Amino acid sequence: MRRMIVMLLALLLLAACSKDKYQTNPDGSTPVLYPRSAIVAWPLVDGARQDPAGKARVYLDQTAKLPNDFQAGDGVRVGARSVIAEDAVLFPNVAVGDDSSIGKDVILQSDVKIGNNVSIGKDTVVGQGTTVEDGARIGQWVKIGTRASIGSGAEIGGAASVADGATVAKNQRVAQGVHVAK
Repeated sequence: MRRMIVMLLALLLLAACSKDKYQTNPDGSTPVLYPRSAIVAWPLVDGARQDPAGKARVYLDQTAKLPNDFQAGDGVRVGARSVIAEDAVLFPNVAVGDDSSIGKDVILQSDVKIGNNVSIGKDTVVGQGTTVEDGARIGQWVKIGTRASIGSGAEIGGAASVADGATVAKNQRVAQGVHVAK
């Protein structure tokens, strides 16, 4: 019963919070993001879409599934057969491996590396410089801090959080609502 109350309170808190604070870099600057419509209109140069001014290159595998409202920064890479859900935002220099799934309203901040066969649930934020290795599963409403490391095969339950610089080991399970400290 107590666990259910904690989960309910956590969900209410997350629902009440704005995503705006996660749409800036840790230094407070706002990343330059390009809409899908602009990216796909750019010419293909050496395997990447490049804006005509030469200021941005985005690598999108032809088999990746992207929503119309997709936004990405310079240097983003999306691998083969990966699926990005609506309202997901990929900051500059984010790499998503093959066969991965990024949920609705997910924010991947700058320099995040997502491996192959990774699943990230909706409304999750992954902080700058974090690495998520192959086969990891991350639930919905999860907050992962900056420079964290999520090992291959790890599972993080819904509404959990991972502190800045913390590590979730290979094949480790993190229960719903649990906080992983550094």
